[in-house]
Amino acid sequence: TLQITEIEVLRILRPEGKALFKNKDLVKPFPEGVDDWSHPYHGPDNNTQSNDKVILAPYLTQFLAEPYYGPVTQVSVASAGRVFKGFGNVAFHEREEPFLNTLVAFNGYNGTMLWKRDLVPGIMLHRNTMIATPTTLYVGDDKSCKLIDPETGQLKGEIEPPLEIAGGTFWKWMGMEGNVLYALIGDQEQKDPVMRWRRQKHGWPWTDISKGFNQPEHSWGFGQNMLAINPETGKVLWHYQEDEPIDSRGTGWKNGRIYLFRFGSFLTCLNAKSGKIIWRKTRENAPELFEAFGEYLPRQSWETNWRTRNYILCSDDALYFAGPQIDKLLAVSTEDGSVLWKNPFNNFQIVLRDDGLYGISGPWRKNVSKKFDPLTGEILADLPTGRRACTRPNASADAIFFRASGGTVRFDLTSYLPQWISPMRPSCHDGVTIANGQLYWWPYVCDCQLSIYGVTCLGPAGYFGFNIKAKEEERLEKGTADLSTINSMIETPADWPSFRKDNQCRVTSNALISKKGYELWRFPEYDGYIATTNVFGHEHYTVLTAPVTVDGLVFYGSSDGVVRAVDVISGQLVWQAYTGGAIRLAPTVWNGRLLIGSGDGYIYWLEARTGEMVWRFRAAPMDRKIPVYGSLISTWPVASGVRVQDGIAYAAAGIVNYDGTHVYALDAATGKIKWQNNTSGHLYPEARTGASVMGHLLLSEDKLYMASGTSLSPAVYNLSDGRCLNDPESLKNCESNSPRGWELYLIGDHVVASGKPFYSHPKHTVYDETVKNKLLHTSVGKRDIVWVNQKKVLCYPRIDINVLNNSVRGQSFTGYLAPVWGNLDIPSEPYWEYNCEGSVALAVCKNAVVIAEKTDIVVLDLSNGKVLWSQPLEYSPVPWGLAISRDGKIIVTLEDGSVRCFGGNSTVPTPYVSSNNTYFVGATKVVLACDTKGARIRYTVDGTEPTRQSKLYTRPFPLNNPITLKMRAFANNQATSFVVTENFKKVDYARVIDPGNIEVGLQCDYFEGSYQTVADLDKAKPVKSGLMSQFEMKPRNGVNEFGYIYHGYIIIPEDGIYIFYLASNDGSKLYLNEEELIDNDGGHGT
Repeated sequence: TLQITEIEVLRILRPEGKALFKNKDLVKPFPEGVDDWSHPYHGPDNNTQSNDKVILAPYLTQFLAEPYYGPVTQVSVASAGRVFKGFGNVAFHEREEPFLNTLVAFNGYNGTMLWKRDLVPGIMLHRNTMIATPTTLYVGDDKSCKLIDPETGQLKGEIEPPLEIAGGTFWKWMGMEGNVLYALIGDQEQKDPVMRWRRQKHGWPWTDISKGFNQPEHSWGFGQNMLAINPETGKVLWHYQEDEPIDSRGTGWKNGRIYLFRFGSFLTCLNAKSGKIIWRKTRENAPELFEAFGEYLPRQSWETNWRTRNYILCSDDALYFAGPQIDKLLAVSTEDGSVLWKNPFNNFQIVLRDDGLYGISGPWRKNVSKKFDPLTGEILADLPTGRRACTRPNASADAIFFRASGGTVRFDLTSYLPQWISPMRPSCHDGVTIANGQLYWWPYVCDCQLSIYGVTCLGPAGYFGFNIKAKEEERLEKGTADLSTINSMIETPADWPSFRKDNQCRVTSNALISKKGYELWRFPEYDGYIATTNVFGHEHYTVLTAPVTVDGLVFYGSSDGVVRAVDVISGQLVWQAYTGGAIRLAPTVWNGRLLIGSGDGYIYWLEARTGEMVWRFRAAPMDRKIPVYGSLISTWPVASGVRVQDGIAYAAAGIVNYDGTHVYALDAATGKIKWQNNTSGHLYPEARTGASVMGHLLLSEDKLYMASGTSLSPAVYNLSDGRCLNDPESLKNCESNSPRGWELYLIGDHVVASGKPFYSHPKHTVYDETVKNKLLHTSVGKRDIVWVNQKKVLCYPRIDINVLNNSVRGQSFTGYLAPVWGNLDIPSEPYWEYNCEGSVALAVCKNAVVIAEKTDIVVLDLSNGKVLWSQPLEYSPVPWGLAISRDGKIIVTLEDGSVRCFGGNSTVPTPYVSSNNTYFVGATKVVLACDTKGARIRYTVDGTEPTRQSKLYTRPFPLNNPITLKMRAFANNQATSFVVTENFKKVDYARVIDPGNIEVGLQCDYFEGSYQTVADLDKAKPVKSGLMSQFEMKPRNGVNEFGYIYHGYIIIPEDGIYIFYLASNDGSKLYLNEEELIDNDGGHGT
């Protein structure tokens, strides 16, 4: 049982949150040393250096939240535990469109979307016109400055300076210090229309963004009037006007001074208190200064960043100019506007710290990043790092964050070495936001090489032990099931016991598919359920795993933590069991057991026939739940699923590498630890980067492979001792060379990752060749089947292994590869091919190939590729949501939360009791039958599962006592039916009652009132009583709560065994001769 501690309660609470714990009121205070990120560039000085003293490495994930993607441009600010995100007017893909021109507030500690409101469409958002304070969020637009309640999103007021002073109503730049709001205001400017590009390609073209961005001149953010305003009253404290418009990108505030700049015209320093000029430089009075500035550069690209970003950073002693707009790094004195120093490199983005000015270079001239003396420009250090692309650097107390080639560089300021945070990248406009004692990554438009999308928040890990070793006495819990009485299951090569059939994911079965097929059943019987519930700002719906099936039962899990077993013949629910977290991958059946990895951090071991828990093992190092896209799961979910080979169960717990990754080999029968690897998440310990749990497991050639995301994939482990075989050296390069996908494919001698990222939104397409390029190869008989990019299935003669190996370039045994696919250069022509664009899953059987398409199940003849039959689907199957039962039934799990079964007649129908005498009086004769010609029936009467060694049925046999008979049919071709269980019960005739003189009809008592059970009626007084000619279940007076008790007699025409039933499944009971015969009572009405 989980013991909740006060420490855990305080961890879960947000600052200022309250909890009643053990009769004690707990209030969590704000930690000392947290900082706001009040302006888009942290403060009005535009120095993206946080003063937060809490968020220090190492880190642990605080939450993952939606939206996964957001339109551009963007700005982010944060204050008092809340973070605010503005999304602009350009959506390159349909997935970004819901947040066009939207302002969103999030709880900074759990990711809850607090509120959202529309922004004025057409305004280019990427500018300094948003300021967050604990009590007010200030948002400037084309009409006024809106004062928004940060808690509710409601408008509290507006600031609208007089037009004759402001010179317009369009707010171009804002800064706040103390209780003064500074604003650059001017004329209306060019509106930028909303763009819905609906691209279906990777990235976006820098030359086709929007009308405003596509034109060469920059027309946004220029105004002539700088104002100082009291934000509480709206009163203008002072006003300064330039003859030419001021460039808001060259505007900043520091140490009681405001700096205004326009290329080629002026650099002005104002007293922030009075608005008076301290000094003003122009081309005429300071030609050397403007010669140093040079000409304005209209640059904008992935290499230099967006042209909308600012290019001035203000300190007490110097102004620093750097960015896409200027061809150098230039330092200017705040004392008199003279040039202090300059550096010719023209692609620095800068952060000022107490120990120096850090210039982080763009993606050319390797290792050109520098640390400068802020006043002299002396190079204090060469920094072995650089930006992969446009994202600006932001700094915490101990690191600078910027973009890597796939992920984030955390430049460590103690070692002066780059460290790789591989799963997510900072967005171009904002970088990593550092506030509230946390780090925030934001949703963006791109399909870059990432494993994690959306709003990602990390908090300080403190002294957490990432490499904690598991101890059985602490982790292994026994369940209620009795090990000595576990019902066995007979597994055959035609069963489908694990995800994608087997440990190599070959999806190949010995089953035979019927030449004709139709829908046999669906579970549940009513239409599937697609939830539209909004949970803390997240759309929530239940997602099923792929199914597995063994010996007459279908098993699957779901994102609500439930495991279900369904009868493969009838489609009826056999049992359901519960875990404490989302189940991402299909269960595994082994020796009558069901092994499941759950989002609560545990591996569950259930009895397959009953669902009773035998044991569970906590694979997570501790019970620590976090919000993950609307669900509450462990920081270390067992999301890899479970593989079993030679009696050993393999599983992995974790999400992202920096949190730690824990891989286990357990005795599949007892749960005892064979080996454990708790260090592969931190293969490069200094950076805490390595293997993540980003998909399923695959076993091949004495190695365990795991889809591992962008850092390295697959991760490879020695099957005998768990040692990770990946080389950590490449991790030091902060560069992803591994496909991010959650799927693994065995191609020749290589295991290759592909498919979508494991934690991407199931409805969103990720546009990238490494995601879409897939190659599944499998063999059946003398033929090979190849499934290419989910678009085409081809059948070939057996393919030479060298051809397969050559189809994957850059692959080595350790698992690293450049995601470049060679051509599958097969010398022979295919026997046949079938186009199946967008297909979801595949199964190859003895006589047929089954394809799960988004709208149909299609069965192809293996010999010629022709369609044998197909059946429509109302909803798409979930990824790999296909399994084949041993008797050729096709089972699919669908996106609507339902399970469907298709097929024709079973290859071996189940045997049955043809004498129809499971209830008998005295003695009887048992007659068994099976409709398959030549099939043999074997049976047991001791509760065990029948095997080929069990008693053979040859003739009817007598029965004098009650028994539980289990039987199974075996065909001559080695195929078997499923087990059928029949309970033979010996009964006595009921006594006959002489009713005497009776009236025709039923004696009825009618009740009105609120009743929980049928038994409550016995204590109540009827409203009416009398005779009725038939049963009735309607209220008499239009009430909603009522009940009936009927008494009567039945005529039995002759001696015999009669079956009684109640049509209701709840709220009713049946008595015969005053003895309870059927109890269908319960907590619901009939």
